Amino acid sequence: MEKRTFLLSIIAAGVAGAAAVGWMAIRRGFSARDNPSIVETYVAKTARSLSIPASERNAKNPFAPTPEVLNVARSHFADHCAICHGNNGSGKTEIGQNLYPKAPDMRLPDTQRLTGGEIYSIIHNGIRLTGMPAWGTEEKDEAS
Repeated sequence: MEKRTFLLSIIAAGVAGAAAVGWMAIRRGFSARDNPSIVETYVAKTARSLSIPASERNAKNPFAPTPEVLNVARSHFADHCAICHGNNGSGKTEIGQNLYPKAPDMRLPDTQRLTGGEIYSIIHNGIRLTGMPAWGTEEKDEAS
């Protein structure tokens, strides 16, 4: 009998919690202007982590950092990335700050700790449920 009471208590607490979240969502709405909650931030970081296949986390960037490649990369960043991430990587752009979740500040430790393989995978494949598109093709890039 105690197990049944305990189980019913957990179910009642879950229903009450869901009702409270639903009520708050109806009251506040789902505006992209709000700052993400701690839970949403955790979910976004988890989504980013899950979007990267384990086999690619420590993969080597297929592009050697030659002056020519870096010049092309800067141009690509200016044409494709700066609109959301800003020229300085801060994410403080009209589009970047109005995404939900907002474009991350690429200068912060959370982003700087990503491996080359993680960064490549994020750029090449994008991240679902965010504003980060997939910039690559179906095939992996070959070293140039």
